[in-house]
Amino acid sequence: MADENGLSPFQTDLNELLKLNRTDSKAAEEQFNSLPFEKRVRLVLNAAGGDRERLLTLDRQSKRLVSALPPDEFTRSVLEVGHEDAGTLLALSSDSQLTYLFDVTGWRHDKLDPARYEVWLPLLLEAGAGRVLRWIESTDLETMVLLFRHWFSVVKYLPSQDMQEPPDDLPKFTLDGVYYLDLFDKKSSDVVGQVLITLRNEKPELYQTIMEAMLWEDASPVAEDALRWRNGRLMDHGFPDRMEALELWARPAPGETDWQKQPSKDDLAFLADASPRSDAVVRLLPQVENLPMVLNELSGHQADRLRAEMAYVANCGVVALDADPADQEEMQKAARESLGMANLGLAIISEGERQTALKVISRVGLPALARQGAAAIRELNKEAWDLIKEGWLQGFPTSLYVLDQPLDRNLAGLVYPRPRYYDPSLPGDKEYRAFLNLADLEQSRLRLDQAWFWGKLLFELIGLDKGDVLGFWQTKVYPEDAREIKTTAVLGTWLARRYLGLSGPLAPLPRDSFNQAVKALQTELSDSLPEEIKSSCQAITDPKEAALAGSLLRNSLNRLLLELKRLNTDYDLDPGRTWGIITER
Repeated sequence: MADENGLSPFQTDLNELLKLNRTDSKAAEEQFNSLPFEKRVRLVLNAAGGDRERLLTLDRQSKRLVSALPPDEFTRSVLEVGHEDAGTLLALSSDSQLTYLFDVTGWRHDKLDPARYEVWLPLLLEAGAGRVLRWIESTDLETMVLLFRHWFSVVKYLPSQDMQEPPDDLPKFTLDGVYYLDLFDKKSSDVVGQVLITLRNEKPELYQTIMEAMLWEDASPVAEDALRWRNGRLMDHGFPDRMEALELWARPAPGETDWQKQPSKDDLAFLADASPRSDAVVRLLPQVENLPMVLNELSGHQADRLRAEMAYVANCGVVALDADPADQEEMQKAARESLGMANLGLAIISEGERQTALKVISRVGLPALARQGAAAIRELNKEAWDLIKEGWLQGFPTSLYVLDQPLDRNLAGLVYPRPRYYDPSLPGDKEYRAFLNLADLEQSRLRLDQAWFWGKLLFELIGLDKGDVLGFWQTKVYPEDAREIKTTAVLGTWLARRYLGLSGPLAPLPRDSFNQAVKALQTELSDSLPEEIKSSCQAITDPKEAALAGSLLRNSLNRLLLELKRLNTDYDLDPGRTWGIITER
């Protein structure tokens, strides 16, 4: 639980220890090593990057302390430090930690990437032949064969009585006079050579087995087996296979989030062996969101259990969205999306109530909550497509782009294969992100309702003919860009024709009437809603529809007025320089 500054006791102790280390490293070492081992583990987990490495090296039992880190935490430490400075961590790592690091970073999607192994192998060599040998012994045969086939080819030569000297066309490199190796890349030859020498000297039988497999085993079965072993190991550490990961997006099972009828996780001993973890995954979400705030209320095993659940959901996102685990930015983006669904699901079930959220978390698993979040997002996606394919937008040449901003942007985000939330506050040129909370859901719902209601407003309440409106895209008009013909421009054109007394069906404004129309609209829109629109709104009996109509019309007419106010009607205006009135071209 956090203090009044929002810091956990471990974070407070960590900050004090790191401050001491900067001024008196010897005193910091004494203080750190005087702590119980479990507390030292938690302090390390609360640190990040270089700070974590500094704490690990302060410990007089550094190997034991490093080995106590869960494999994913160890891998995160290595990646945060960077391969240039990770030598000490690799030297101290356990076999399972190193295997996890290679399983995560040494593959590109479902294919082994030997170039990524080459990043870490020089550090293993610096740690000594013993560390290299332990890596070889803990690596499956199929992976070693794939690596070696990338680095060299092999020719076997057994001298006969008739030929005591090897032929001239054999590769020049051999360690035993039997297997001759042709190394492909001079840059990696030193590293590969040292690995081979260690293998041949320490494990000659394994060396022979690998060489024979390279000669006789087909490539495809070897690659398939290596991938299967790798995926199995990752599943043992909470990294699901693709089918399991995709279950986060499945339809919720009946009653799975009916938390009041579920037994508590404590009673079920759910994740009773959850290891201590850092808040690295938690920090992927804004700290004001439901999951981080709930975690802030927990301590001990309950907090570790929730962190483990969040790590699993994050891993599901990485796998399901085919993110590269070695790419920190790509992995965090995918993890943030799946965690956002769980965070949203928790908000839906708890109705945003913190104490209720705590009770829900104590009984309902995060994957079930993620499915609730995904279902809510999927519902918006379906309604958005219904509007485009079957609703009033059907038949419009520019489809959703007839809507004004931000309704067009919102609808575009909702019809993505993975629906996105439109957020204009994002930095740079980004506009979309994953859904995170109830506010996102409700804002998107409101914008979608507004988009739907534009059809009723134009074609029922105002009484425009859809065929007449579609005619704007069938003739030469200003604005020239068809995507600039928006609902506000349709409304502005209709009002302009009314003020000018132009009869007949809705059509582009005559070019010679443009100045007069602008002047009329500038005057009429300055005070209040036009009387015709007021009367239409007053006729709406449904309170929700009345509110939608009033909001849409006020926003639309304000935008129209701001656009037209900048025009000086004392001059002959060019209708091509404004989007507010659709004019003949």
